[in-house]
Amino acid sequence: MKSQLLSLIFLVLLTLSSCNSQKKSNEVASYQYEEEKVEMSAELRSIVPEWVVKGKICYGLVVQIDSNKNPIKGKTIKAKVIEIQRDAIKMKALESVSLVEVEGCTKMGLNKGDVWDEKDGDFYLTKEAAISALKEKGLYNTSDKITVD
Repeated sequence: MKSQLLSLIFLVLLTLSSCNSQKKSNEVASYQYEEEKVEMSAELRSIVPEWVVKGKICYGLVVQIDSNKNPIKGKTIKAKVIEIQRDAIKMKALESVSLVEVEGCTKMGLNKGDVWDEKDGDFYLTKEAAISALKEKGLYNTSDKITVD
């Protein structure tokens, strides 16, 4: 008698689970994904060079600012364009750059692998071009060290 009761419960559970499975299969089969093509806003397009495309390796600027948002100094950083968004370009650091060499200070720059949204349009094809931009802005300091991993 117990075995018949267990068999009956098993069959009921099996029937219920198969009904639920069919419903999920229908959901999956009817799912439609519409990929939205993201394009830069006109404002961002006006400050970003045409050669900036996904996968491009280039140079950017890491700039230290004071409490009044005034730039103090800067360094170049080798980076890769990983995504183009509507209002920013997502970048990934290919080297570590520290703006302040202070013992115990670990976040005054970028580490290799860090990702950030570039909104200022500071993109350069060569390191020399990035250094020239820092010099023009009066932010270049040759005595600082850069750690390349």
